[in-house]
Amino acid sequence: MKKIVVIVLTLLLTAAFLAGCADADVVLKYSPGSLDAITKAFPDLVKTSGNYVVLTVDGATSLKSSSDFKQTGKDDILFETPLKPFTDAGLDVSKLPEGYKVESDKFYLTADYSDGTGKKENIKDSVFDAVKTDRMLLTYHQALDHYGVKLTRGKFEWAKDYTKNDKDIVFVIAAKPLADLGVNVQNIEGWVFKTMQDESGNDIDVLLKPYDLK
Repeated sequence: MKKIVVIVLTLLLTAAFLAGCADADVVLKYSPGSLDAITKAFPDLVKTSGNYVVLTVDGATSLKSSSDFKQTGKDDILFETPLKPFTDAGLDVSKLPEGYKVESDKFYLTADYSDGTGKKENIKDSVFDAVKTDRMLLTYHQALDHYGVKLTRGKFEWAKDYTKNDKDIVFVIAAKPLADLGVNVQNIEGWVFKTMQDESGNDIDVLLKPYDLK
């Protein structure tokens, strides 16, 4: 009898601990709503194109998130941006490793998140399908008060509260992989080079393209 009581108490404590962890994951709880708030306030940012839901402010640099990861192979979420600023800064496209691709005059960062969980109708559900493959892909950048989803060579970030932020959407590209290819990362037209701290407090060099939607 005593053994049964111990087992029951252990199960109850485990359940309580797991429930507490779920409640404590405020980033996962609130980040989808903050992205949804942005796209509802600025519906013209989002359109559909083929298998992708596309978010773009200026029509040049875009987040393309697959509406069905199973249909898009290794290109589930992409950054699309003009290639010329990167080649002008010394990029040799023949040296690009996995995580990048070039098509015509466009430069892409790509990310593969497995087969996903089925068809998604909007940018929020599509982006967060990636998080279902790995919770660690979802981040909170305290310095900018941003949530973010990691790509292979970069990150897409959005403001926790766009009404109180001057950087509502930010495209982030890791600078070091490009610098290792000989690119002058401090001189890429349209991109801001900056040394920042990641979620663990480590210094990292990044290229930023921020947008203030107000």
